[in-house]
This record gives sequence, structure tokens and C-alpha cells, in this order.
Amino acid sequence: MNAIRRGSGVAAVLIGALTVAGCGAAERGGTGTVTASARPATAAAGQPADQTAQSAVRVDRSYWYAGFKVTLGTARLSSASSGGGEPPVLAIDATFQNLSPGRAAAPSGDLLLTSGADSYGEPAREQAELPEVPARRSRTGVIAIEVDDRFDLTDAVLTVGEPQSRQAVVPLARPEGLISLEPRPISIRGRVYPEGRKDVFVTLTGGEVRADDAANLAQAPAGQEYVLISFSATNNGPAGMTYVFDRDLNLVLPDGTKVGDAGSCSRAQVHVQPNATVRPDGPACFAVPAPATGAYRFVWDNKDSEGLRFSIG
Repeated sequence: MNAIRRGSGVAAVLIGALTVAGCGAAERGGTGTVTASARPATAAAGQPADQTAQSAVRVDRSYWYAGFKVTLGTARLSSASSGGGEPPVLAIDATFQNLSPGRAAAPSGDLLLTSGADSYGEPAREQAELPEVPARRSRTGVIAIEVDDRFDLTDAVLTVGEPQSRQAVVPLARPEGLISLEPRPISIRGRVYPEGRKDVFVTLTGGEVRADDAANLAQAPAGQEYVLISFSATNNGPAGMTYVFDRDLNLVLPDGTKVGDAGSCSRAQVHVQPNATVRPDGPACFAVPAPATGAYRFVWDNKDSEGLRFSIG
């Protein structure tokens, strides 16, 4: 069976679930609007007798996952073949944008489709197309999942990611319940000094909160998200080269807890020659409890220096 049963409830049968007066409902982009009749139709001239009209919704929504922004277009439900050999398939047109600065990859295939009490995770391999996308490029493709005759498109929800990771959730035909994991910008400006020195400093220039590490095409663990802070480092002293290490950068959370860098997500290490200012290869990255809100403090040198205070709304 292609469906993974969850509970004993039975989703309403799609056939007969919607009626559309006149020539059909008008498309309304971005709202998950049903745009074609879901009732069975008599086969048109030239069509096989077992081919009925497809139902469709225009999704027009995006989600962010593991270094990709994925924008969903039209979702189309095909009927099962009359011989029972091929199950119905939900196929969703999509644009896949690779946000990594240097790594080509295909988008995540950890996709689960639910409708009512039923869940579906088997890809329709002849129709699915999850293309490999070069770094910082976009390509179109298709998300295609096998369903069954209980599947109701008006109640369909796409979940992206395994339970141990932050999951994106996209209802296909209704506005409520969207969890897009869209990154949020942070407004942060100012200098931070190491303990006991003023001739060297880092200048914070901005940041963002996101649920993925785009550079490494990785996803934050469940219950966490990343705070990324961009900066430049300046050495105005005559004593020689100064280093900024990821391990020396801390973030103090609203409850007073101090967290260090989030491993490979953080790319802040840089060395600065005398009388120079440079930028590291990437931002400092910290894993914090989700949702990240409240008053934070950025500290350099693993000391309880004052640091720079900022807020995340």
C-alpha cells in the first residue's frame, strides 16, 4: 500500500467534494485556491475512457529547507487507472532555488503528504523531478507523490523534513497552518571589544534568524533555529596579527544562558594584520531555542564583558 494509515478516520472522498458553477472558480494566486472541478467528468473526445478531469489548486507559496527556497505552483491530482495498475498521483510544479554560496545539490526528498487521517510518502518516480541545482541558481521540477482514492486535495498538507529536524508545513488549499521557515532579518549595529583591549574590535553589521544552514545545505534540529551575525574585524594596534576565533564568540540568551558557536554553521574565524579591517568568510552562527525572540547579547573573547545588546522581535 502507498498510504501510511494514521488512526481509523477516513478522509472524505475527493470525487464530489467540490462543485464549481459555470465555467469554474477563478484563480486567486497565493491562497491555495481550488481552480478546477474535482468531480469526475465524462472523457472528452480523443481521451481514454478511464481518463477523468483532473482537479487542481494554485498553491503559490514558498518554504525554506536545508539551503533551498522552494516555491510551489499548481498541484494537480490525477485519477487512478481503471485497471488498478497505477494509483492516483498528486504532482506539484515547483521552482527550486539553491541558496548555498558554493555547493550544487538536489532539494530534500523528505516529503510527507497528509489528507485527513491518511499519510502518503511514496514518490511517483515517473513524474517526480527533484533536479540538482548549481549554487545560487534556480531550476524547475515536480514534487510527485502517490495517493489513493481516499485522498482529498482540499485537505492536503505537505510536510518537509524528518521529525528530528525543523519541519516546513504547507497546506495546499487553505491559508491556515503555513510554517514556511522563512528567514527573518536582525537589525544590529555596533562594536564589540575583547576583554581589556580597545585597539582591536569587531563591528557587527547585521544578521538573520533562520532554520537552516544554507552554506552547508543543512537543517537546524527540531526545537532550534540559528542566529547568524555578520561582522568585520579591525586591528588598529601595532602588536602584530590578531585572530578572531569562532570558539571565542558567545551569545547570551534572554534567560542569561551563554551559548557558543554552532559548529560548522559558524564561519567567523579570521586573522587581521596591523592597521587593517577584514571580513570573515561567513557569519558567526549560534543555535538557540525556537522561536528566537527577546533581548540578546553578543560577546567576544569568552569573557563576561559588556558585549553588544540587541533584540529579536
